[in-house]
Amino acid sequence: MQRFLALIGLVSILAACGSSAATQAPTTAPTTAAAATATTAPEATVAATEAAAEATTAPADATGTRTIKHVMGETTITGVPQKVVVLEWVYVENLLALGVQPAGVADIEGYNKWVDVPVELGPAAVDVGTRGEANLETIAAIKPDLIIALKYDAEKNYAQYSAIAPTLVFNPYPESGDQYTEMIETFNTIADVLGKTDEAKAVLAKMEQTYAEAKQTLAAAGFENAPYVLAQAYTSNSAAEIRLFTDNSMIAKLIAKTGLKNAWTDSSFQVYGFSTVSSEVLAGLGDVHFMYVVADDDNPFASGTIKPFWDSLDFVKKGQAYPLGGDVWFFGGPLSAEVLAQRVVKSLTKQ
Repeated sequence: MQRFLALIGLVSILAACGSSAATQAPTTAPTTAAAATATTAPEATVAATEAAAEATTAPADATGTRTIKHVMGETTITGVPQKVVVLEWVYVENLLALGVQPAGVADIEGYNKWVDVPVELGPAAVDVGTRGEANLETIAAIKPDLIIALKYDAEKNYAQYSAIAPTLVFNPYPESGDQYTEMIETFNTIADVLGKTDEAKAVLAKMEQTYAEAKQTLAAAGFENAPYVLAQAYTSNSAAEIRLFTDNSMIAKLIAKTGLKNAWTDSSFQVYGFSTVSSEVLAGLGDVHFMYVVADDDNPFASGTIKPFWDSLDFVKKGQAYPLGGDVWFFGGPLSAEVLAQRVVKSLTKQ
């Protein structure tokens, strides 16, 4: 449960600019808890670090110099980066989708536990510390020629990262627009920098095909335009904390592509793509298909104090509450998007 809270925390950290076990917002939504429980960079993994420093991710088939715009300004990159250190999980996933193994990753243990995608992170990657508090010495020892970071982290450490290697910074939680569009744009930018534009096109085409197949399957099962609410829940201070995802979230945008309709709205723009509500709000949701993610060891809906209320809800009594599994990653890239679309189909059609 601690790690789940850490994830929640990271998102919450972003959301509340704080850092508690259950309050961070982005990648999941950042919180400090996530950073606090994340694996720290081992000091003595000299052999592994040196191996990563020697490893390459792609042939250097370009020698030109390009200027890449990102949320912290512009960065000049020469050629195709060969050793990439990635400080946020969504960008780790992006590299793997493009066929590139990162040389360094923040919180490898957490990534492997929580990000369920079909491409595995290789054993040569060096753990460089936590998301939000990477170990600069470990990163420098890898001798990267590119660092990819999250805005929340880089706002504090951009100068230090840039002193080690060219650094690109992205923000998956734009203050306007939607997270899905940002995800696609960032994925394509990373692909361009790494000389993987053809691979990116193939990944995105496969993702769209997954949406199309999901939409067809759901429509055939009677779910065309069906109202849904998507939630992430956890226990905080002995009470249920529930996130209901809004239309600007990445996951709401991708679920819309499967033919379902989000029944949850918020009068205020939620930059992290969700509203945090109490369990009482669930009683007003009405006749919806309620999909949710909880940790295996922290299901607040099954707790003794909440379960009677949970069992009384209309969508529960109608058999329209669907657990998606604790390893569904709501804050990822194209691979996570495919996994979620497939989980939605499997849950609703009870496959």
